[in-house]
Amino acid sequence: MAVSRSGIGVVVINWNGLADTLACLESLVAATPEPVRVVVVDNGSTDGSLHALRDWQAARRGQGAGSAVTILASSTNRGFSGANNVGVEYLCADPAIGHFLLLNNDATVDPGFFREMARALAAAPDAGIVGATIYVTARPGEVWYAGGRFLPLRSLVRHERTVPRDGAPLPTQFVTGCAMLIARRAWETLGPLAECYFIYFEDAEYSWRAHAAGLPVLYAPRAVVHHAVGASVTRQWPDPRVVRVQTRNRALFVRRNLSGWTRWGALAYLVVTKPGRALVETLRGRPALGWAFFRGMLDGLMTSAGRPERRRPR
Repeated sequence: MAVSRSGIGVVVINWNGLADTLACLESLVAATPEPVRVVVVDNGSTDGSLHALRDWQAARRGQGAGSAVTILASSTNRGFSGANNVGVEYLCADPAIGHFLLLNNDATVDPGFFREMARALAAAPDAGIVGATIYVTARPGEVWYAGGRFLPLRSLVRHERTVPRDGAPLPTQFVTGCAMLIARRAWETLGPLAECYFIYFEDAEYSWRAHAAGLPVLYAPRAVVHHAVGASVTRQWPDPRVVRVQTRNRALFVRRNLSGWTRWGALAYLVVTKPGRALVETLRGRPALGWAFFRGMLDGLMTSAGRPERRRPR
């Protein structure tokens, strides 16, 4: 008798974030129903959180509780894509798992998350990627993600903020990696997340390529996640390191995925606007931020990782 591939396995990445990761795990094991399996990939933490997570795992096993939680350790920080790829490949060995949920460690799921996601999948069994409604943890009721769309000429993605009242799953262009459910069929078709991004825009590329492969990308409004989004001060005064990586990856996304006049229009937009932004930030007394915009643009335009990949279904 064939084994059902209907269950959901979860991948959570920990990098020096014990408190957030434990809160995430507690929400997963408190969900009804629970996921089939949870994998935590420690991404080369240096704060002792790996040992603490193993202690938590041992205590949970001692209680004989719920779904299996596995801790995997990487000796280096492999980034968001690399660590998630490790986790999903581990889950692929379990034939009972038909869907893989990538979940940020600073996110928690509502108790009914997996029940609502199962309902969405029952209504749309061919879905390749599914997103959930994501609220801001510190500001109850504030929506962070309710579906998303691409702005190709600006090489950006935009989160929608309005949750549909009927709750039925509906098509969307982009699913955030904060809570991205990937069907096994989609994983086998698209392959792993592109590790050239390290962090930021790997979810955009995965959503884009799912559409290109004819895999439905959906948003399930009734499946709810809460995300500890960064404080407003962080948004007002960006970290130059983050700005450089984001700018690099915007150019990288364009080079790897867009074509024709859309590709050239998006590249022209970056070439015109990023040096201008760099100059403005420098004149405002923030030269490090200005350099981050300019260097990020150059990195994205020049790296060999910008060549589109030719993936074959496995």
